[in-house]
Amino acid sequence: MNKERVEVEVIGFDPGYADIKESRRDKETGEIINRKYPSLVAKAPSAAKDMPLFEGDRYYMGEDALARSSEDIVELTDYMHLEKISPLFLWKTLKENNIDLDKLKYIVSGLSFSQITKGPDFLKRLSKFKVNNESFNFTGKILLAPQGVGAKYAIDYFYPDGPSTYLIIDIGLLTIDTVDVINNVVRPENVHGYRDEGIIRIARSLQDYIAEKFEEHVSLKEIKEILETKVYFLEGEEHDLSAIIEEYSRSYTEITLKTLKDRFSREFKKYRKIYFVGGGAHFIDKDVSKVIEVLPNPEYYNSIGNLLRGEQELASK
Repeated sequence: MNKERVEVEVIGFDPGYADIKESRRDKETGEIINRKYPSLVAKAPSAAKDMPLFEGDRYYMGEDALARSSEDIVELTDYMHLEKISPLFLWKTLKENNIDLDKLKYIVSGLSFSQITKGPDFLKRLSKFKVNNESFNFTGKILLAPQGVGAKYAIDYFYPDGPSTYLIIDIGLLTIDTVDVINNVVRPENVHGYRDEGIIRIARSLQDYIAEKFEEHVSLKEIKEILETKVYFLEGEEHDLSAIIEEYSRSYTEITLKTLKDRFSREFKKYRKIYFVGGGAHFIDKDVSKVIEVLPNPEYYNSIGNLLRGEQELASK
């Protein structure tokens, strides 16, 4: 018996190098529902017929991929990798939520501003693709929002009485994106993206530590899981890495905040609020400055904002 399709008009989609975040609104309650899963894939043998077939290859995804050897895991470490595999993540989002595609009006996706020149290619990539020999065509239904700009919609939604001028700092795995909101307006020249400044710095340090101490190569995707659990399993033995992760995190926070304070000295001195969002916001010590606010569940602010932006677009029509 087929499960009843879920009627959704807009999906906020945030394909990150660490996690895929998605947001939708429950039709009955009006509640915003958020979910994330690791942006993790590994090549599967052709005999694995229950795994999705995408552009000639089968892939393990999520926990199935994490159980594979490090050499089989596909590392999403640059834009080209993300562009190639993002349609598969969108397919997973739609399939696992059992979305009624006939009712779907918009999918609003984020993309780092440091890669925004690739926007037309990314838009085209998500618009038409095929998985398991089933064709999907979302032409005219895909909207793109720079990372951080999506979060602006969510901040205004959750904090309508907040300041009208503030800075958003979005820390991802690979990038940091910043959005300077002045009098509730985002101008293009006030949006910036910085490559290789995300928590990849912590991940690389931890990767080197494990290689030296345990003589094991661990993929970045596995490192991301270790950062969350603070535990490394090897041959059935559990190794507590919380102390070394705390050390690397403290160093990252100090360096990153110094860089940001130098880069945005005016904002840190004059603004009432500097909002930190994205998964990397969990590593920021908000007590360093009174203007810093690390928002609750910061990794969802872009997907929620993308949902809200799509709803505004729908209402305007």
